[in-house]
Amino acid sequence: MHPLLVPALCVALAIEVLFPLAVAIWLQRRLRVAWRYFGYGALVFLVFQILTRLPAMQLLQARVKEQLAASPWALLVWIAFAALTAGLCEEGGRYLGFRILWKKEEAKSWAQALMYGAGHGGLESMLLVGGAVLLSLIQVLALSQLDLQSLSLTPEQLERLRQAREAIASATWWLPLLGALERVLALTIQISLSVLVVQVFLRGRFSWWWLALGYHFLVDLSTALALQWGQKRLPETTAYLLVEGIAALFALVSAWVILRLRPAPSAEAAPAA
Repeated sequence: MHPLLVPALCVALAIEVLFPLAVAIWLQRRLRVAWRYFGYGALVFLVFQILTRLPAMQLLQARVKEQLAASPWALLVWIAFAALTAGLCEEGGRYLGFRILWKKEEAKSWAQALMYGAGHGGLESMLLVGGAVLLSLIQVLALSQLDLQSLSLTPEQLERLRQAREAIASATWWLPLLGALERVLALTIQISLSVLVVQVFLRGRFSWWWLALGYHFLVDLSTALALQWGQKRLPETTAYLLVEGIAALFALVSAWVILRLRPAPSAEAAPAA
C-alpha cells in the first residue's frame, strides 16, 4: 500500500464534508441568506434521490444486469436512461421545493438559490461520496492490520480478502483527491442548476426548468459516456482524468451561468434571508 493513500483518503473526506459547509457559511455571511435554504436543498436531494430514485435504479439494474453485460447498445440506453431520470428527479424535486417549501408570500431570490443548491449538492457530497470514502478508509485501515492466517475462514473468503488487499496495494494514492475535486466541481454545477430553476419564478417562464433539465442530462450523459469510453481505451487513471476534465468544463460554464444570472444590487426582488 502506498504510504500516502490513507492521508489522501483523509484529506478527500475532509474536503467532501467540509467544503459544502464552508460554501454555505460564506453565503450566509456574505449574502446574509438563511441556513434554512441549505436545509431545503438537502431535503430535496434526500427525498428525490436517496430515498426514491437510487433504490429504484438499484432494483431495476439488478433485473437487467445480464442484458447490460451482453449488449453495448443496451448499456448505452441504460446510461442515457440513468442521466434522464437523474435530471427529472433532481430538477423536478428542485422545482417542487421552490413551490412547496417557500412560504406563499415569500419572494424567491438568486441568493436563496445559491444556498439551496449548496444544500442539494452538499448532502450529495457529504453523505453519498463522503460516506463511501469513509467506508474505504475503514476498509484500508482494517485490511492493512489484518492477519489473514489467524482467521477461521473458508478458502473462498480468504481469497476474497487477499484480492481486496491486492487492490489496496495497487491503488493509485491520489485518486481520492481527484474524487474530492469532482465534488467541488459538482457543487458548482448543482448551484447553477438551482439558479436556473429559480428563474421560473423570477421571470415567470417554465422554459427555464426545461433548460435546467437539459443541462443536467447533458452533464450526466457526457461524463458517464466519457468514463465508459475511457475505461475501455485508456489507462484507468487517464480515464478518470478525462472525466474530471469534462466536469471542469461544465463547472466553468456553471460558474458563468451563476454570475450571468446574478441580478443587479437594486434588482433583488426580496431580501435573501
